[in-house]
Amino acid sequence: MYGKSTFKLAQLAILISGLCSSCAISDYVSPHSSNKESIDVDLANQQIEQEKMAEDARILAEKQRQAEAKLTEIIGVRDLQFKSAVAKIYADNEYALLWQDKDAEKKFLREYAAMVASGISVRSARSLEAISATNAGDNPVYDILLTDAFLDYMYYAKNVFNSAQNWLYTINGYKPAKPGETDVEEWLSAVKNGQNFAYVNSLTTNNSIYQQTIDKIGSSDFDDDKSVNSAILYKLALNAQRLRVIPNFSNGIFVNIPSYQLNYYRDNQLILNSRVIVGKKERRTPVMYSKLSNVVVNPPWNAPTRLINEDIVPKIKKNPGYLSAHGYSILDSKGNKVNPNSINWAAIGSKFPYRIRQDAGDNSALGRFKFNMPSSDAIYLHDTPNHNLFNKQDRALSSGCVRVEKSNQLASILLKEAGWSEDKKQRVLNSKKTTSAPIYSDNPVYLYYVTAWVENGQVNTLPDIYGYDIVQQPSYVNWHTVKKYL
Repeated sequence: MYGKSTFKLAQLAILISGLCSSCAISDYVSPHSSNKESIDVDLANQQIEQEKMAEDARILAEKQRQAEAKLTEIIGVRDLQFKSAVAKIYADNEYALLWQDKDAEKKFLREYAAMVASGISVRSARSLEAISATNAGDNPVYDILLTDAFLDYMYYAKNVFNSAQNWLYTINGYKPAKPGETDVEEWLSAVKNGQNFAYVNSLTTNNSIYQQTIDKIGSSDFDDDKSVNSAILYKLALNAQRLRVIPNFSNGIFVNIPSYQLNYYRDNQLILNSRVIVGKKERRTPVMYSKLSNVVVNPPWNAPTRLINEDIVPKIKKNPGYLSAHGYSILDSKGNKVNPNSINWAAIGSKFPYRIRQDAGDNSALGRFKFNMPSSDAIYLHDTPNHNLFNKQDRALSSGCVRVEKSNQLASILLKEAGWSEDKKQRVLNSKKTTSAPIYSDNPVYLYYVTAWVENGQVNTLPDIYGYDIVQQPSYVNWHTVKKYL
């Protein structure tokens, strides 16, 4: 009896001990096991996701391969600018024709021909030739060629405003590229909704002088018209593209660099015309767009680094009195004045280690007014003490900024909008104190370069002061093809 009870108690003790040990082991091992299992699950999920992405990419690549093979089957060996993009577009749209709207087609080809005529892209010229050599109608090959060329034109039209300086002032300067996916989707949506013409039309400009110039090119027979030969046609076409980045001359300040003129328009009215001085050929005024931000009365002048090294320092070395005679101060990096007598001028090389500032005054290089606008090139409009220079015929004389003859009148107009009276302006001028007034109205500034255009049927030309025009027509521009669409 006692032996059986002892045996049962021993068994119970072993059982309880085992359970307790299991709990203890479980408490010790479980967190690590859980973490390991969690890591294993995460790794497995990542692997599954990667495999899925790889499979999706494979399917997409295969779909693209099939689309390009189908496209080749349709167009044969014809060379496209954007074969992969065009293949995807037609595959996604079940090879439906995209240029059923003939008005949209006509508008596009007119603008593309005008672009090709300017000679800015040999590749675009080849695309237009391919379209011209293909039968129109419901021919899918013709439709595909149109789309390929339209992608080129879309990219150009969307980006020419910000790329004008690089694209429009050198032969074959524009390099075609595929437009962004958002732009392509927007166009395809317009096609599906019967708005292709509206979309194509939105890519051009409302500049009436641009349109008149293109009209003249299209209506001229360059073989017979003695007033407009092929050389001037090419020059008109190139300058037309420069005009397309300028809106209608209705609001803003417009400076056509080779004309040496500033025109200020408000609400379609010319309120100020002034002669200007622009950058010399070695320091050209850039083609740019900005907005006036403020007018500075009695501005000091911080000389540009290049001007300091190339002009001012050599003059100081020859004549130490040049500094005081022109009101110049030498400043260190912290803005502290440096005594010019402490500088070993003979040891100064091509890089002057200080800044030079000219005090405000009647003899300041900026004159009495400075018209600021954001510019990566530090370009602005300003007055000048040397008004006799405006009588010169060739006024490419500055270091890049634009000197305005009627700066006093321009300042009066802008300061009045800022709440200044003429009396206040005069008092501030007389005080010689530098004062800035913010400009609240919208005053865009366009510095552009156009040497040939048509206005009211008249062909106008200006000297090519910077040598941007290449008068000889590029060999790859086929005028017969261009005129077919203009």
